[in-house]
Amino acid sequence: MLDKMRFLATLITLILLAGGVLVSAQGPDPQGDGSVQAALGTAFTYQGQLKSGGNPVNGNCDFQFSLWDAASGGAQVGATQTKTSVAVSNGLFTVQLDFGSVFTGDARWLAVAVRCPAGSGTYTTLSPRQALTAAPYALGLRPGAFIQGSVGLGGAVGADNTSTSLLSWGVGGTSAGGMGVYGKATATSGTTTGVWGESNSPQGRGVAGYATATSGEAYGVYGKSDSNGGVGVYAIGPWRGVVGYATATSGANVGVYGESASAAGVGVYGRAPATSGTNFGVYGVSASPDGRGVAGWASATSGTNAGVYGESASTAGDGVYGLASATSGYAYGVDGRSASTAGIGVFGWAIATSGTTYGVYGTSTSPSGYAGYFAGRVHVEGNFSASGSKAFKIDHPLDPANRYLYHFAQEAPEVQNVYNGVVTLDANGEATVSLPAYFSALNAGPFRYQLTAIGAPMPNLYIAEEIQRNSFRIAGGVPGKKVSWEVTAVRNDPYLRDHPVQAEEDKPADERGTYLYPEGYGQPPEMGLDYRRHHDLLERQPETPAAQGPR
Repeated sequence: MLDKMRFLATLITLILLAGGVLVSAQGPDPQGDGSVQAALGTAFTYQGQLKSGGNPVNGNCDFQFSLWDAASGGAQVGATQTKTSVAVSNGLFTVQLDFGSVFTGDARWLAVAVRCPAGSGTYTTLSPRQALTAAPYALGLRPGAFIQGSVGLGGAVGADNTSTSLLSWGVGGTSAGGMGVYGKATATSGTTTGVWGESNSPQGRGVAGYATATSGEAYGVYGKSDSNGGVGVYAIGPWRGVVGYATATSGANVGVYGESASAAGVGVYGRAPATSGTNFGVYGVSASPDGRGVAGWASATSGTNAGVYGESASTAGDGVYGLASATSGYAYGVDGRSASTAGIGVFGWAIATSGTTYGVYGTSTSPSGYAGYFAGRVHVEGNFSASGSKAFKIDHPLDPANRYLYHFAQEAPEVQNVYNGVVTLDANGEATVSLPAYFSALNAGPFRYQLTAIGAPMPNLYIAEEIQRNSFRIAGGVPGKKVSWEVTAVRNDPYLRDHPVQAEEDKPADERGTYLYPEGYGQPPEMGLDYRRHHDLLERQPETPAAQGPR
């Protein structure tokens, strides 16, 4: 009777493929003849002995096999395997079972239900469940086990891996949506690491990720952190913390790409904490005519976000340094953009309180180039100076397609405001000129006056009363005629009172012996101040990564 059936099972062979990793004692070509071995699947062979009333069963029976995580109760693992019309001879039977990739090193129990003869009645579940044990070498796959030997694609793996071959691999993922290596640190606090790689070789890589696809959104290395204070990918090195190298010579490729969706986040944050030497918070190079040395995009539409933020504490360092080495096309050393209504595309801040520092420094060696180019409003808070002329530039109104028209600013050894207009004299040949209501609050004397008669000679025209309460009076003219007037005043608002200007000053010690325009004084270009600054900047730049590839 089936209800009295006693089940004795012996595990004959158990070959497990856990997580797609086949443990082998050899490399990818164990035969040494260039042949490739096929990897095992997840199926294994199970053989048992079935008795009824103490006697071995003979005939065909139906079996149901299910896998559990406990000897009783617990949860089922994988799907139930049904085997019908299995031949049982002298109590012995053999089946092939495949529960998929469920053997991760945790304990498993096999439950068996049977009905004999095949196709009759209901299944009887046998008791107890059978504990599955592993083959000796498969014990190395249990959680926390240490593996030393050949794994997966070939090469050595383990905590004491001393292999010098480039064929030292982790686990290979061939899925279109898979990952070559996937590491996950589930702890929500502490300094945890999803994947940790270390190399002691001078030319080694702690972690090297290589996405061979030439299209699509493939990632050489992908890092993600859900912690508010976490880091998706963190790298530190004595010369380069992070090197991003996009080898394509065309298209919109990116050496390093950073994105932050947080309203107070940073797309890419680079910090060079050394207080001396030529160090860089972020260093980017692009050889493509349409590439970006560094491209940062802060997608949040509000808050104080930064597309690219770089900081250097060194007196000779650079918070952000970008170099576009292409000699043609619209290449950008640094391209900064912000979509926020209060954002900043590029922000430069020199925090040193001494020395000749620059929040943003731009230079162009092309005769037709621009050291700085702005499309839109420009505001300068502080003093503004120019060694050349100051002008406006517009399309020439008589030939706008082919010519420009320049008008140049008036220069003076003091900060002046100029007001002018035209007034009509009354019946006495006099007029009172009203100035803006803010005139006295903004300006101070001495005031300069210019009067020009219009329509008739006025030899007796004069200033009858100087400026008082924002007006002055003209007299001695021809009644009913017009007079063109102009007043020049000295600017005297709080900023100018706190920051007075002087027309003459000694050059700073580090600028003495140089010229803004050396050719005008018979000196070679090398004596120019901008020449020296530009030369010093070029000398401070390290070896260009684009010329040698990532190291």
